[in-house]
Amino acid sequence: MLLRGKRFVGLHNSVSELFGNQEEFSRNRRSLLLSNYCNGVTANLIGANFFTGFLLLMNASDSYVGLIAMIAMFGNMLQVLSPLLLERFAERKRVLMIGRGTVHFLNIVVISVIPLLVPADALKLSLILIVVLLLNVINAMMAPGYQVWHIKSIPNEIRSRYFSFFTLTNSILVYTVVLAGSQVVDAFKKGGSELTGLLIIRGLAFVLAILDLYFLSKIKEYPVPGRDIKIKDVLFSPFKEKKYLITVAIACMWSFSANIPSSFYTVYLLRELKISYSFINTVNMLSVPVMIFFMPIWRKRVDRTSWFRVFNICISLYIVHYLGLAMVTEKNLMLYPLFMLYAFAISPGINMVFANLPYVNMPEENQTNLLGFYAAMNNFAGFLGIALGRQFVTMTDGVQLQVGTTTLGNKQLVLILTAVLMLIGVLVIYRLAQRSAAAEEDAA
Repeated sequence: MLLRGKRFVGLHNSVSELFGNQEEFSRNRRSLLLSNYCNGVTANLIGANFFTGFLLLMNASDSYVGLIAMIAMFGNMLQVLSPLLLERFAERKRVLMIGRGTVHFLNIVVISVIPLLVPADALKLSLILIVVLLLNVINAMMAPGYQVWHIKSIPNEIRSRYFSFFTLTNSILVYTVVLAGSQVVDAFKKGGSELTGLLIIRGLAFVLAILDLYFLSKIKEYPVPGRDIKIKDVLFSPFKEKKYLITVAIACMWSFSANIPSSFYTVYLLRELKISYSFINTVNMLSVPVMIFFMPIWRKRVDRTSWFRVFNICISLYIVHYLGLAMVTEKNLMLYPLFMLYAFAISPGINMVFANLPYVNMPEENQTNLLGFYAAMNNFAGFLGIALGRQFVTMTDGVQLQVGTTTLGNKQLVLILTAVLMLIGVLVIYRLAQRSAAAEEDAA
């Protein structure tokens, strides 16, 4: 009881320091937290398992599911060009607010009405593909601006606490709402009206999107000097920052391998194993108690070592869960929650590090350009990973591999491919982290 009391007091003091006083940065962080909550829940209600199910209702093929993920990554690669727009403005808040509102409108309203107004499935899927590309291009041009705007209110000395608190509380909120949404969709699915259920939770997402814009408007902007920037500077100036290139390379190694499975495994669960949304998201909800226990452990590990070292340890451990999920079939379905629980214990460390990774080794100057470059390279690596996964799933359609008493299909085999390539990535990240540490010692 004494230990629990100390933990509660420590948590209360940490939250109070982050958000509790009336200092300007603290007020900004409160608004930022609420905006991110709304945006995170919205993204999960219209994306992830629900979006995959939405596409399957229009008879989307495995190839299409991979293609739409690739299109999203391709659109976000254009973040590298974001400075050509944003660097012209000393005050960007109005532009960024309009961009966020446009993305919400396209992602929620336009995509929702397409299956209601368009008769043929092929045309529906084609239009959704176009809208997804458009909204991701718009998001790409805005995204670095949000990061530069918001990070000003999160000083480096409190970032590990802020990102760990946000990761934990956001997961609790997201999984609670998504689980409730799953039950709504499953209830309509039993009655033969799955699309109606999906549209209802998209309606909730629209309300949350409006709240996201409201809280976003409350965050104070700290203007930066506007300047004209040439495309040559945008494309080549990041290559002068050798230390930052190490950060970008580490992020790319993770993004490439982590995106190989794309949404193919969700298709496997929903279409081939016929698992309900509620079962999938009930398992996801179990991440909350696991995360509550493990998040402080990973945060303390970061404080005692480094962001890169924790990242490498987490990814090394994370590989096992891909191998475990590959063995899930109708006969041994309980392997799914078992290995997901294992992943939940590790993912807080990955998420916390990845949230701060864009700012590691980043110089004070030219941040919009560097963040755009970071995101573009990250999305390009993810694009290559999804492309590889899509090609693998397409080429191995119908292929089965017998492992003991378990028969593995192509959507299980792609997880094994992911594990192998992630292991190679771990070795590369280890070497890159050593180079980053050596560069810091030389600079000192």
